Amino acid sequence: MVAFNNIPGNILVPFFYAEINSGGSPYEGQSRLLLVGPKLAAGSATADVPAGPIGSQADANALFGAGSVLAAMYAKARRNAPFQPIWALPLADPAGTAAEGTIVCTAPGVTGVGVLEICGVRITLQVNAADNATTVGNSVRDAINAAGLPISATAATGTVTLTFRHVGTIGNDVLVRLLTDEPNILVGHATITQLSGGTGVPDLTNALANLGDDEFDWIASPYADAVSLNTVRDFLSDTSGRWSPTKQLYGHYLTVKFDTLSGLAALGDSRNDQHVSIMGSKLASSPPWEWAAALGGQCAMHLTDAPELSRPLQTLLLDGIKPPPSRADWWDIDDRQALYVDGISAARVGNDGLVRIDRVVTTYQETAAGAADATYRDIETMAQLMFSVRYIRTFVQNRHSRQALADDNPSNLQEITTPQDIRDTLVHAYSDLVALGVLEKADLFAQFVQVERDPNNATRVNAYLPVDVVNQLRVFAANVTTFLQYAA
Repeated sequence: MVAFNNIPGNILVPFFYAEINSGGSPYEGQSRLLLVGPKLAAGSATADVPAGPIGSQADANALFGAGSVLAAMYAKARRNAPFQPIWALPLADPAGTAAEGTIVCTAPGVTGVGVLEICGVRITLQVNAADNATTVGNSVRDAINAAGLPISATAATGTVTLTFRHVGTIGNDVLVRLLTDEPNILVGHATITQLSGGTGVPDLTNALANLGDDEFDWIASPYADAVSLNTVRDFLSDTSGRWSPTKQLYGHYLTVKFDTLSGLAALGDSRNDQHVSIMGSKLASSPPWEWAAALGGQCAMHLTDAPELSRPLQTLLLDGIKPPPSRADWWDIDDRQALYVDGISAARVGNDGLVRIDRVVTTYQETAAGAADATYRDIETMAQLMFSVRYIRTFVQNRHSRQALADDNPSNLQEITTPQDIRDTLVHAYSDLVALGVLEKADLFAQFVQVERDPNNATRVNAYLPVDVVNQLRVFAANVTTFLQYAA
C-alpha cells in the first residue's frame, strides 16, 4: 500500500494529483573548523560569540583586529584548508598581565641590514654607519610595529621593549631571534631577552556554551593548560557533552604545547580524553596558535569526507609552519615513540626544514577501569566514528522517521516498520560505509547486529551496532635476510 503525506484518501474531484517528497540523500561530510583565540579591542566581533564563516583575511582583521592572535590563526588555517568553511570563537583577554621582552641595541658603526625573526616572520631594517644606539633601537621598533604581529614595540635610548598585544600566558611562547644564515648587522649589536611574565588564561566555559547546537568537528586553539583542557573535556564528554546520545554534535579539540620531552610526557600522562589531541614541540619559530590553526586546517581538509578520512594524516605538510631553529630540538624517532606512548602528537621536520605531520593521537590511553586501551588512540578513528554515526542516523531517518512500529507487517504497508525492517536498513547503511572505505567486515556486522523492541516501551527500538573501522597503514616491517648465493 502506497503512503501519502499530503494527498487525503477521500478526494472525490477528478483526476490527477501528485505530491512531491524528498527521498532523502546520503550523509555527506561538511566539517567546519572553529578557531578559538583572543581578539583585540579594535576588532568588531563580540567576544564569546561565534563568527563566520570567514571569507577573507581582510574580514578576519576587521572582526578580530589586525595583529591579533585570532587573525593570525585564520591566516594559517586558510593556507592549510583553502576550501573549508572556517569559523572563529573570539575571546576577550583574561585578567592577568601581558608578556614582555627586550632587545638592547648598540651602534654597529657601519652600514648594513638588520634581520630579525619574530613569530616566524622575517623582519628587516636598514642600519647606517652614523646611527647611534637610540637610532638603531628606533629602527628596530618601527620595523616590528610595521610587521602586523601580535607584538607591539616601544624604544628608549636603544632599548626596545616588546609587549604582547594580549594579556595571558599565551605570550610566553614567542621566539624572538637574530637570523644568522645571512648577513645581519645586528649580530653582536643586539641582545635579546625573550618574552615572559604573561599571566592568566581565559575561561572557555561561556564561549563554548554559546556555540549552541551548531556542529564544529574540529576546534583548534592554543590553550593546553589544565583548566582549559578540563573545560573542553566537559564540553565534549560522552555523558553530558557534545558526544552524548542526547546531543550527537561531536567535535574534536586540537591544541599545541611547547615544552621539553619530559614535560610533554608528563602532560600526556595526566590526561585521558579521546576528544583531545595535543601536538608537542620544543619552542619553535612559529608560535603555538599558528601550529594549532594549521593542524586544524589539515584535519578539516582530510578528515571530513569518505574515503579520505580513513587515510592517515602522516606526511601532510603544515603549510607555513616553521620548526624550532636548532636541529637538536627536532624530535627524532625515539622522541616521537615516547610521545605517542604518552598520548602526545608530533610532527617530523625534514632536511628541507618543512614541518610535516607524523602522527596525531588523542590523549586517551585507558578505560575507566584503568585497563590499557588503544581503541581511540588515533584521531582518524574519531573522524570515522563521527562520519559513520551521522551516515547511519541519516539513513535511518530517511526511511523510518515517520512510520508506525509493529512486530510484523504481513501486508507490507509503507506506513509500518518492524525491527527486521530496521535491521535491514542498518545492514544496508553499513554496507555503504564499507563501500566508502570507512568501515569493514559487513558480513560480520550482519551476523552480530541486533535490533529489538524495548520490553518496557512499545514505541522504542534498541539496536546493537558492532562497527569495525578501517585502520591506517602505520608500520611496514621487513625481514631482509642476506645470502651470498640464493639456494634453490
